[in-house]
Amino acid sequence: MSSPTQDIPHYDAVVVGLGAMGAATLYQLARRGARVLGLDQFAPPHTLGSSHGQTRITRLAVGEGDQYVPLVRRSHEIWAELEAATGQSIYTRTHGLVLGPREGATARAGKPDDFVRRTIGIAQRHGIAHEVLDTADLRRRYPQFKLRGDEFAYWERDAGFVRPEVAIGA
Repeated sequence: MSSPTQDIPHYDAVVVGLGAMGAATLYQLARRGARVLGLDQFAPPHTLGSSHGQTRITRLAVGEGDQYVPLVRRSHEIWAELEAATGQSIYTRTHGLVLGPREGATARAGKPDDFVRRTIGIAQRHGIAHEVLDTADLRRRYPQFKLRGDEFAYWERDAGFVRPEVAIGA
């Protein structure tokens, strides 16, 4: 005679919530051979969480901090793997531009912040291909912008956007 618990499936991990982070966690655990169960209130991908929408920006030099660069680089590799495995377009390289005043800082969350310079520093420390553009460069490349004349910018070749719902589905 079997015990009642013999028929209950056993998992190494259970991931609750299958948005971008939950789906990625589930995928990586399963790739490593773990027995996993993913649970979501709705059938993913869906429009009822923070990971829905057509696009999310991605760039290698993450101005929020050096600690994110290895994670972003790895995410670009994983998206390429998923694209190869599924034939779906997940990441599109469009290039990226971070623009700010040459002198002084902009306000971010109510505090002075020099996001452009921080992004440049991160790119330099991590060997990320980029260009620093002055106002003349910006006017030549982006005539559609109405500039004051004191701007400069960080330009990154590998910046682009991710299709979060496609990534979650993959």
